Amino acid sequence: MKKAIIALIVILILIVGAVVALPFIVPTDRIKQELISATNEATGRELAINGDFSLSFFPTLGVTADMVTFSNAEGAEEASMTTIQSLAIKLRLLPLITGKVQVDEFILDKPVINLEVDQAGKGNWVFDAAASDAEKPAENADESAGGSGFGISDLNLGDVRIVDGVVNFLDRQNDTSINLSDIDVGLTLQGLDQPFTAEGSALWNNEKLELDVNVATLRAILENMETTATVSLASKHVNASFDGQVKSTQPLNLGGTTTLDVPSVRELAAWTGTPLEVAGEGFQALSIKGELGVNDTTYSFTNAELAFDAIKGTGDFSVNLGGKVPDVVGKLALETLDLNPYLPADQAGGETAPATPAEKPASAEKWDTTPIDLSALKTVNAKFDLSVQEILVQQIKIGASALATVLKDGILNVDLTEMNLYDGTGQASIEVNAQQPVLTVSKTVTIQDVQLKPLLTDAADFRKLEGKGMVQADISTSGKSQADMINALNGNGQILFQDGSISGINLAAMARNLTSAFTENSSLQKTDFAEISGTYVIKNGILTNDDLKMLNPFIRLSGSGTVELPPQTVNYRIEPQLVASTEGQGGTEASGVGVPILVTGSWDNLQYAPDLAGTLKNVNPENVKKIIDDAKGAGDNLKDSLKGGAEKDSGGVKNLLDAAGGLLGGKKN
Repeated sequence: MKKAIIALIVILILIVGAVVALPFIVPTDRIKQELISATNEATGRELAINGDFSLSFFPTLGVTADMVTFSNAEGAEEASMTTIQSLAIKLRLLPLITGKVQVDEFILDKPVINLEVDQAGKGNWVFDAAASDAEKPAENADESAGGSGFGISDLNLGDVRIVDGVVNFLDRQNDTSINLSDIDVGLTLQGLDQPFTAEGSALWNNEKLELDVNVATLRAILENMETTATVSLASKHVNASFDGQVKSTQPLNLGGTTTLDVPSVRELAAWTGTPLEVAGEGFQALSIKGELGVNDTTYSFTNAELAFDAIKGTGDFSVNLGGKVPDVVGKLALETLDLNPYLPADQAGGETAPATPAEKPASAEKWDTTPIDLSALKTVNAKFDLSVQEILVQQIKIGASALATVLKDGILNVDLTEMNLYDGTGQASIEVNAQQPVLTVSKTVTIQDVQLKPLLTDAADFRKLEGKGMVQADISTSGKSQADMINALNGNGQILFQDGSISGINLAAMARNLTSAFTENSSLQKTDFAEISGTYVIKNGILTNDDLKMLNPFIRLSGSGTVELPPQTVNYRIEPQLVASTEGQGGTEASGVGVPILVTGSWDNLQYAPDLAGTLKNVNPENVKKIIDDAKGAGDNLKDSLKGGAEKDSGGVKNLLDAAGGLLGGKKN
């Protein structure tokens, strides 16, 4: 035993002596050249040391070098992948004998690292000379000494720093670039079973970023065991943090509390070089807090609390990347969804200035013929549920609503299962099928028991119509563009307005005396109705209505015609008729003369005119002169009324016609 100890001491003395004598036996320049040659052979790149170079072997094994360069991949934008003004590496020699690594010093001063992805997607950090090595099976980490995965039993870091570094990243494939400067990083580790910390900062787009990483034990990370970790990122425009457990790294399994705080989304987007070109004053403060989870290919964010501008809500989200396409599942419950901050200033207030002729769409534009890109609907499967207590759009107020969305294999189904709207309710179902090259869309909408006056007042500042309303539509279409889909639109629907009135016009008086109907103060005129109803059919983009009717104790109003969607034109006839008796809604006899009104022309320039020829067919010859005189006076007054608009408050007929045209798919002039 004594002899063995003596032999061991002798061996150690010989090793130390050899290390001490090595610099005298092998010249430093020779070692430098051997280091350069080995690097070149291993990577296929050129390593150059153009400044001072020195080695130490005892008590520390170290190297210092100045003006170090490492060449870039062929065809790269920069000649060097890495340049370092100076580097210093010093390892304790004796601990290496027992498998322990003690780094006294590891300092990179003013390193510049140029990372680049070429147009084929290959990074310049992939070395061609080492490609064959990549195919060799990796050694099992459990077979390494000490089980650390690096063949060491312990690791101790002394002065480990990166000083005033620069990292440039260029992605030619996606035409993006990132530049980080003023990089300062420091690492602290007293042992693999001790806390590991990394603190650093960098300058990006003239703003400072600060990163702080803390791991309870680094050995747990290296040996794929559970430990705790915190990560925080702080800057002027974004602050984020994670505080939780890392259960394993292969596969990645972690969970913990995550926060994100963005003072202004607009300023963040501008800082990152992608400014938001959106209207309104929204996209300001954003705050998110919840439980982040990662389990191999599944990522989740649960118990989420969201605050975006004035919008607040809670939700749960998850995405699985293990399938052919990502599979996303989520639900979000919001309090008030106020969309006004995201609308242009002239729309958010609810009152939009009348369009000038220059602002009207040119008839030549019609519908967009650009092919619709369907690829996005095939890149993900998703199931998302949204519930909102209140929705505000301009002056429109929508009550509690619920939306269920399912996207699978290129088929999108959206179900509006609940919508409370001005004392009424609504439901809708939409299916978008993008499985084939031609997009197919079908939609069913039902809105019933809605109070018309507050709805139309808030939606269009139209106060002339009141009552209770129902609108139903069932339509479908297909095509590769918007124009195709308008031309292929088919379906049917109906409207039903009950127990209401039309302000600004008295249809009974109009039918009895055309001239006075258009000259008397319209603010005093009013027509009550028990019902306004009609059905319509759409075939190849042409909407046809033949049964519009209004029931009043003294007058009946009927209408029929078409709204041609492809050319954006209207051809409609509205005909009033007096009831001879006072039997109310059941009166059937008609008397007097009702002058039909023709509504024709393009959507952006509708024309209103009395149908005199149609009137003359229904009267006795002796009444023709009186009818013509009355009709001429009514036409002149109607023309003046429409020309004067709101200034004279004599647009009762126009309001009625606009309302009827709007119900049939037309548009106010």
